[in-house]
Amino acid sequence: MTTRLLPDIDLARIAPQRDDMKRKSLEQMKGGFSTFSYKPVRACFSDIFNIQPDLDLGSADPTPWTVIESELRKRSKSDEEFNYNRRVALGLHDFATSGRVFGRRQEFFPLSMGMGQKVTFWLPMILAIDEQASALFIEPRRTRGLTAEGRRFALSMMHERIRAADEDFADVRLTIVQFSDPSDDRRAVRLHTDEGVELYSREDLEQMVASTYEMWRDVLEERENKARGKATGTGPLI
Repeated sequence: MTTRLLPDIDLARIAPQRDDMKRKSLEQMKGGFSTFSYKPVRACFSDIFNIQPDLDLGSADPTPWTVIESELRKRSKSDEEFNYNRRVALGLHDFATSGRVFGRRQEFFPLSMGMGQKVTFWLPMILAIDEQASALFIEPRRTRGLTAEGRRFALSMMHERIRAADEDFADVRLTIVQFSDPSDDRRAVRLHTDEGVELYSREDLEQMVASTYEMWRDVLEERENKARGKATGTGPLI
């Protein structure tokens, strides 16, 4: 059986949990698809942050909000998806146009953690936020998003891939963006950095990923066996 990979946010949310909680969280993972996704706003991150291809930060005019909004509408599959994405995009746009933020493109390749899992807890950019070079991960969920321990896990992954792997980025601040509840048709940005956070070691991360996937395979096998039993009429009698 091929083990379905967990989304990065769910991996970060679940992997640091105690085994009993981890099992319960994995059992609650649904096999289907959500009624909407945040892919439309993710496709607009470069325009929202006015990302430049070189070091001449802020040299190009920002993309007008009307252009971003039109792109969100074009990429959204429903009014519901458009509204959810628009709220996040407006919060990010307010933040990006505050005068505090400039950015340039910077590729950071996925980090391999074994088990066929490659994580990407970062965007392909470096932002100067209040004149501090920052690597960014955006987490837009309102439910089942990153807790403090989930952020610690994601920040640790960011450290391993960005700072530990390249001394040129050793002083980059690691930043996770989450959002407040909707207000005025937008969700305001909330920043979390690695300041004061005790990061997990690479060994700790690998162990947590391995144990999570071992448990995830068990959960998927149990589901498959249960579904096969129902299909053949050989499931347990009630």
